[in-house]
Order: sequence, then structure tokens, then C-alpha cells
Amino acid sequence: MKFNCGETWSTKQLRLQEWHEWFAWHPIKLGDHDCRWLEKVQRRGTLCWSGWPDSWWYWNYKAIEKIKSE
Repeated sequence: MKFNCGETWSTKQLRLQEWHEWFAWHPIKLGDHDCRWLEKVQRRGTLCWSGWPDSWWYWNYKAIEKIKSE
């Protein structure tokens, strides 16, 4: 049986390093006096290595810009 088993690790890394929409299921800080929780924000990650297998993502967050309707 053949099926699609998802993206490769390198494809996932490239995708997560670009700004993408993410649901803040835990509180995150966007700036001074600006925390968000239980809403969509944008994030991008930087993969940090300290030797195999120790790695982690350092995340940057920003608010989703609303389009102003006239």
C-alpha cells in the first residue's frame, strides 16, 4: 500500500522558518504589555543546535495584521 507520509524534515524546517499562522494555545508575549492567548498569531522559528540530539526551536511572534475595510 502506498500513501503520503508527510513532509520531510528539511521541508518542515524551511516551512517553520517563514512567518506562518499559529494558534496560541498557551500564553505568548508579543511585546511590552502585549500578551496573547487562545487566538491566532504569526510565528517563525530558528532551529538551534547544541549537538545531536539536542536541538530546540527559538520562536518569534507577531500579531496578525487586520485588513482595514472602508
